[in-house]
Parts: sequence; C-alpha cells; structure tokens
Amino acid sequence: MIVIAIVSAKGGVGKTTITANLGVGMAQRGFPVTILDLDPQNAMQWHLGGLEQDESNGISLLTAARAKLMDACYTSPFGVNFVPFGNGGEKQRMRFENLLEQQEPWLRKKLQAAKLPANAIVLLDTPPGPSVYLKQAIHAADFLLVVVLADAASYSTLPEMEELISTYGHRNQADIGSAYIVNQGSQRQLAKDVLTLIADRLGERMVPFIVQESPQVEEALAYERPVLEYKPDNPASLSIQKIIDWLLTGLKGGR
Repeated sequence: MIVIAIVSAKGGVGKTTITANLGVGMAQRGFPVTILDLDPQNAMQWHLGGLEQDESNGISLLTAARAKLMDACYTSPFGVNFVPFGNGGEKQRMRFENLLEQQEPWLRKKLQAAKLPANAIVLLDTPPGPSVYLKQAIHAADFLLVVVLADAASYSTLPEMEELISTYGHRNQADIGSAYIVNQGSQRQLAKDVLTLIADRLGERMVPFIVQESPQVEEALAYERPVLEYKPDNPASLSIQKIIDWLLTGLKGGR
C-alpha cells in the first residue's frame, strides 16, 4: 500500500480536483485506489459522482474506538473507492478534531487495520494550510504532493509549506518524500516568470509536467465527473496522465 497526501498552503489551487483525477487515472492503470476526504468542506463527493442527499456517513463520524475506516467507504462509478468527510454536524466535527489531536497516529492505524491490497494506492485530500487534518495526513503518508498555482501568492507560500513538511514529515529518522504540482498553467508572461522562480527554488522536487488551464475542468465538475473521464483528450487531462506516470515510476523507484 502506498499512501499519498495531496496538500496545499492556501485554498483555491484545485487540490481536490487534482486528487480526484489522480485517483481515477491510477485506477485506469489497474491499481485499487481509495480516496479519503479529510477536508470538512466534504467536496470530494462532487468530483466522483456525488452521493444520495440523505447520505451522511464519512470519516468524521468514525469516532468510536472500534469503527472501521471502510465502514464509511463508497464506490465511485469512475473506478475508485472513496471515503467522504461526512455530514455529522458541527459538534461531531469538533469531536472528531479533538480525537485527532489526542491520537497522533489515528489515521495511520486506521489505514493499517483496513488491510488494503499490497498494490493499493490511498490518496488523502486535505484542507489548505496547517490543521490537525494535515498533521494526520502527513504522519500517515509515504509521499506528499503539494499543489500550487503559477502565481505570486502560491510562490510566497513555499516557505510555509516547507516548514510544515519539515515539522510533520520527519519520522523514524527519515524525511518523507515530496514534490510540487503546478496547476492551471498558462501562457501569460507573469505565470511563466513565476514558474521559473518555483523551478529554481524546488529543483527536481517540481513535477516536470504542468496541469494546463482549461475551462473543461470546471465543466466536468458541473457534471460531477473527473475531467479524465469527461474529456480525456483535454490538455489538462493529458498533463495529469503524464504526472501519474511520472509519479508511479518515481514511487516504484524509491523517489
């Protein structure tokens, strides 16, 4: 099992969209994929086909000691399993966050107890910035993917993200691996200039393929479908496919 946390220092960078499409693309390659939504916005479901209106179960409701992670798992029509955050209300969210604060390895233990296949890939979608969810995700992950935009605001958050990775990602005398995905790349000169700055700062930790800006990504969400399935030949879809191949090759090689 490989656990990959998809994180960001700020909101609005398309992190959940990237997570959903990475999962679908990996499933298309034959991997058993499970996506966990650790963001209280509970938005992953809308990228993977949605749930019935009366469905409220999710990871945030698993506060009982013997609750199993897969008890809150749903099957997406797009080839992945996913665990939504859940709709338990504000008091339940606070109860869940308190549990996570008290039990640092909670998520890692739940994943280990799930006994997923040896070749399973688990993707963790997290809320932006520092949070108890981010801490749990980094502690559970084998690898981190940080999503940024090609803009000055994202560039300015790189030091913050690096500090969070350094603080939470050090265990067993080894630092967790990480890489940065640039989303919504464009041909504007400012974007190109920022890309150069990001590449200079990150070096090989910048994923060599940029997810291209495309209105069809938003169209896909309107239909509650991942863009890889909605428009597989779209430039954004093609770049995501390249990122998946790069990522899988690197993880197999011990990146």
